[in-house]
Amino acid sequence: MPPDPRPPLDDAHDPELQRLTELGPPLLVRMSAMLRTARTYDVSNQAFQRQLQDTLAVVLQGLEEEDELTLVAVADYFYLNGVRIKAQASLLAVYHGLMAEFERRSLGGIRFLQGVGPAEFERFLQLFMAAEDPGVAERLPQAVAEASIDHIVPVAAVELEDDDVTRSLDERQTPDGERGRAKRVFWRAVLGTKKIVLRAKQTGRPDLRHAKRLVQPVVDSIMKHEYSIVGLTALKDHDEYTYAHCVNVSVLSVSMGQVLGLSRQTLADLGVAALLHDMGKLAVPADVLRKPAALTADEWGMIRRHPLEGAKMIIRLPGLSGLMLDTMRVCLEHHMNFDRTGYPDVATEWGQATLSRIVAVADCFDAITAHRVYHKRPRSPFEGLQYMFGPARVNFDPAALWALAKTVGLYPAGSVVLTESGTVALALSPNPQDIRRPNCRVLVRPDGSMPPEDQPETWHPMPAHENVVRVLRPEESPVTTGELLAA
Repeated sequence: MPPDPRPPLDDAHDPELQRLTELGPPLLVRMSAMLRTARTYDVSNQAFQRQLQDTLAVVLQGLEEEDELTLVAVADYFYLNGVRIKAQASLLAVYHGLMAEFERRSLGGIRFLQGVGPAEFERFLQLFMAAEDPGVAERLPQAVAEASIDHIVPVAAVELEDDDVTRSLDERQTPDGERGRAKRVFWRAVLGTKKIVLRAKQTGRPDLRHAKRLVQPVVDSIMKHEYSIVGLTALKDHDEYTYAHCVNVSVLSVSMGQVLGLSRQTLADLGVAALLHDMGKLAVPADVLRKPAALTADEWGMIRRHPLEGAKMIIRLPGLSGLMLDTMRVCLEHHMNFDRTGYPDVATEWGQATLSRIVAVADCFDAITAHRVYHKRPRSPFEGLQYMFGPARVNFDPAALWALAKTVGLYPAGSVVLTESGTVALALSPNPQDIRRPNCRVLVRPDGSMPPEDQPETWHPMPAHENVVRVLRPEESPVTTGELLAA
């Protein structure tokens, strides 16, 4: 069943579009908070009842002007009555956490109808939480009907997989072409990686087939010379970063591999190995991984064992294939360093495999530009590149470093640059034809004015008459770059 049969809302000044656009984010925030509370408290608890009332209030606010509210998750986006809810940086954790809740229940959407009340809402939520069990999830729509819940209707995901529904939604609010495709591929990979990691934590074995399915669209994008997905690796300030790091390293590695002339099949194997490179960290206690203070000798020993633990996880997989061997070597070798100063230390003569050298560079670049509890602020993407080509260059294969520069450009995504004309611009994605001129969004014009948010000015790529004078430090940036990178 289509989420909304009405024609697209194209007019930016349409009051209905404006109302739904404003209602979407608070609805997701309230639903997310309500589900978190439901995991901790019984339905009779005051904290839960307060969250339930707050969520219902948002629903009822929407129903004041609408016959029904339909929240749909399709193609990795949420839509409210056909209007896409933008995944802004401040909303990312909520957005993708709620998306995972829907996926666990094979749920495509929820319809809220006129007449919904607190008692009905409470019964629905009890059934929704119980449906986290896969055996119960498929019966959720039937269970809701049997409970005489008439004003909340769950819609199974299979009912929304029809191409016409997806196309209808995309025609309404799809982000511009390549970037929209990149975001769908990227966030699908993040959520899929989260499933792989959580499942591996239970079974002790990662799912290589699932990893291959996640990586193939990444390879396809890179092979088609669509580099917006590389720009998305700069987005790190969100709660899913633990899993996004694996995706970032995979994306960067595949792009670097293409620069180095690897075949499509090798790129696919490289992408899988990069996605799973840190699996061994499942053997390291979480409090050690997140410790803000200096590590003790024993704790550092645990960290240094994770490459070996990752290789052992791959060995446990049934059968034997080239992909398994490549993944095992990448797990084992990605911290060895090109000059063999890293870990694990082996007594015999040992050289990093080619794929391991690529992943080592991608892993370091993504890690040093990420938020860490023990750093006051992370290195900016530009500072990270300077470090890789400066003090750290002896640790890495020079060819892999060159491929990184070709992949992210001299001004990687997330860099805020000042040009000769006096323009301040945010680098969004690399331009392989000229690594000095990334694709950008103008933040401040030479006259000091700022383009309106709803009418962004972009350079695809930076014009030939513009040249970068300097790169601004994060504290000098006139805007919060994370939200613009996520837009």
